[in-house]
Amino acid sequence: MKKLSLVLFCCLVISACSSSHGLDQRVQQSNYEQAVFGVAGVNTSNEPFRFWGGEAPNFLYNQETNSSPLQPSPQGLNILVLSGGGSNGAYGAGVLNGLRDAGALPEFSIITGVSAGALIAPFVYVGGDELTTMKTVMLDLNDKAILGNRNFLNTLFKDAFSNGEGLYGFIAATFDDAMIAKMALAQQGGKRLFIGTTHFDSGRQVIWNVGAIANSELPNKQALIHQILTASSSIPGVFPPQFIKVDMAGEMREELHVDGGLSAQMFMDPSAYDYSQISQSLGIEQSPQVFVVRNGALKMPYKPLKDKGVELIGRSVQSLTVAQSRGDLYRMFYFSEKNGFNLRFSFVDSDFNAPKNKKLMFDQAYMQALFDYGYQKATQQQLWQSELQ
Repeated sequence: MKKLSLVLFCCLVISACSSSHGLDQRVQQSNYEQAVFGVAGVNTSNEPFRFWGGEAPNFLYNQETNSSPLQPSPQGLNILVLSGGGSNGAYGAGVLNGLRDAGALPEFSIITGVSAGALIAPFVYVGGDELTTMKTVMLDLNDKAILGNRNFLNTLFKDAFSNGEGLYGFIAATFDDAMIAKMALAQQGGKRLFIGTTHFDSGRQVIWNVGAIANSELPNKQALIHQILTASSSIPGVFPPQFIKVDMAGEMREELHVDGGLSAQMFMDPSAYDYSQISQSLGIEQSPQVFVVRNGALKMPYKPLKDKGVELIGRSVQSLTVAQSRGDLYRMFYFSEKNGFNLRFSFVDSDFNAPKNKKLMFDQAYMQALFDYGYQKATQQQLWQSELQ
């Protein structure tokens, strides 16, 4: 009994000392919506650095002047939606590289990304040779580099079994100052990059206007962008959350941000925003075109399971993710039909059956097969579908 008490006492001590981010430093339920982000005088673009998922991005259209800061391509207003999916992000990388090599990659005015999609999106946003860089980056992902030192007991006593340094370091090295400068140029050129995270305490989606942040004079914009991309990709329990500082009535407080996929696996217009008014203001006759890349399946394959906890939990999470993805896609279809958009989508279909090492989060052989699969679908014009079955 004494030994058990000692163990419990040690566990409590470890848990109490595991984090320097106390709840007293956090925004509260009564005021979290009033938190102000940024520094006075550094945002001169009349665009917010972020907005809630239920808010309309009205800054994209000025009703008084009937104008928009967006600069669409001659093809019209194209929107790219990139979903979460972990290592399945290799599929999206293959799709986009395949479209580029086939001369069929649209020029996107708006790009949205969540989780794995958040890591792909900046490369598409910048364009050019960065698509080739995206391929290298995605296929080089491995457990040792991203997960680093792991301790499953930390999931119980701390915030995750990984300390998160591997993921953050990878993102910081990938999206360095030179890349962020290119992102600022894309913002100036009339493109917009929106990345989703989940405000964990409220469970609500936050959409970050990452191009505006890159183009700002925020003194910490590089670190902030790294935090946003890390948070969007941070599965709770696997990677620690990101604590992002905000201003609350003149006092610094913290917000807890995690995987964007918890609030939406993918998003186009979370507020049912009508992009047609932007097209009309720019003199574009063609309806907005929406391209959705689901980095994963849209149906659960039949698979008999052993009645073991880990397998059952894993299958349950996978089922919830697929159901959420279908729901997000149905929602986009509904508002596309309502507002007259043309939406098409791509996903990993049942004909892909490459084996995956279940012990690895990032199985490089599996990811290469996924990349090749997406690439071939794109180059062979077998990519897009317009009806969800």
